[in-house]
Amino acid sequence: MKKAQSSIEVALLIGFMFLTFNIFLLVIAQRMVDVQNQKDRQLIDDMGFVIESEIELAAGVENGYSRTFVIPKTLKGINYSIQLISSDAMGTNYSEIVLEYIDFTKTHTIVKKLPKNVDGIIHKGENNISKNAGIICLNTCS
Repeated sequence: MKKAQSSIEVALLIGFMFLTFNIFLLVIAQRMVDVQNQKDRQLIDDMGFVIESEIELAAGVENGYSRTFVIPKTLKGINYSIQLISSDAMGTNYSEIVLEYIDFTKTHTIVKKLPKNVDGIIHKGENNISKNAGIICLNTCS
């Protein structure tokens, strides 16, 4: 009887240790996913800040300002979309830039408020920004 009881105790102990190990691995894997999601969100937030800074720079200078800046096609392999919504289209006193990435399991969208006098189309790649007659124009203005 002693051998049978010892075998059952060892089997229970091994089962408990296996369960504990699996739970530990699951927690670690979830934490790694959370950290990667946070890094992805930070990348898109940083890109929004760069674009917002370019537009604020143009807003703060004299008429006749012109500059070319580049928006990358992907952010470290993450595909994203970018859209400029003018104040005229929204009927507000500010324009917006919307950046969004959609992965298989997650979506992250940021919206940056811009001055009212921003118009044009923004896209990945080279973008021309200029300021004429108080209007900040990205690429082509209507």
